[in-house]
Amino acid sequence: MRIGALAGVAVAFVLVASLVAVAANTVLTDHAPIVIGSNYEFTPENGVVAGSGKVDDPYIISGWRIDAGYSRYGISIHRTDRYFVIRNVNISGASQAGIFLSYVENGTVRDCKVSGNWIGIVLNFASADLIKKCTLSSNTDGIHLYFSHDNQILQNTLVKNDTAIWLDASNNSDIIGNDISSNHMGAYLDLGSQGNLLYNNAFVNNTHNAHSVSVNSWDKDGVGNYWSDWKAVDANNDGIWDSPYVIRSKGDQDNFPLVKAPQEQGKSKAATNN
Repeated sequence: MRIGALAGVAVAFVLVASLVAVAANTVLTDHAPIVIGSNYEFTPENGVVAGSGKVDDPYIISGWRIDAGYSRYGISIHRTDRYFVIRNVNISGASQAGIFLSYVENGTVRDCKVSGNWIGIVLNFASADLIKKCTLSSNTDGIHLYFSHDNQILQNTLVKNDTAIWLDASNNSDIIGNDISSNHMGAYLDLGSQGNLLYNNAFVNNTHNAHSVSVNSWDKDGVGNYWSDWKAVDANNDGIWDSPYVIRSKGDQDNFPLVKAPQEQGKSKAATNN
C-alpha cells in the first residue's frame, strides 16, 4: 500500500547493493561526526565516498567508525531530498542520536551498527526513508520516529535498548522482519500513530512487547508476528496460534501470531525441502 511512495528508495537500494558490496572484514576508518544541512553538503569532507544523489546513483556514506564523543549526533542530515545511502558505518557515544534524519526524503540506512547512544536512529518529519539490516543495541531508544510517515524499517536487530522501536505521531510505515529481543519495550506506538503495518517480526524476551494507542495492522495475508510470551492452540499445525495476541483492549491485535520465530520457521522449511 506504500509501494509507490518508496519505489525510488527501492531502486536505489538494489543499485547500491550491486555496485557497492562491502566485504565482511572491511576495516573501518575513524571519522568525526558528520553534519549535512542541505542537498549541497553531500561532500567528501562530510563522508561521501561516491555518487551524485540521483535515484540510480545515490550518494554513498560508507566505511566509517564514528565515536561521537558526546556530540549531539554521529551523523545529522537535515532538509534533503537527494538519494543517499549510509551503510557499513559504526556509531557510538552520541548524546542525542547516532543517526538523525530530519525533514529528509529518499534516504537509506543499512548494514550499520549503532550502539551506546541516547537514541540509535531518529526520523524526524521524514518520509520515504529505509532502515534495513542494522544492529541497534544498548541505546535508550533503538529507532524513534517523530511525525514521520511512509517509511520502512526492515530486517533489523534491536537488542538491549530501553525501547526498541518508538513511533510518535507517525503513520503508514512498514515494520517487517525485525528481531526485537531483550529490550524493556519492544514496539511503542504513541501520539496517534496509526496505519502502520507490523508483521513477521520476532518479539523475544522483552519486558513489554508492544503498546499502541491507535489501531495499526499487526498481520498481513495470514502472517503475524512471533511473541515469546504467547502460547495457545495450533489445532491444524499450520504454524499460527488459533487465538489472537491482543496489543490493547480496543481492537488492536495480531490475528495470526506465529508459533515459531520467522528465523526458526525458515530453518524448518529449509530442512523439510532438503
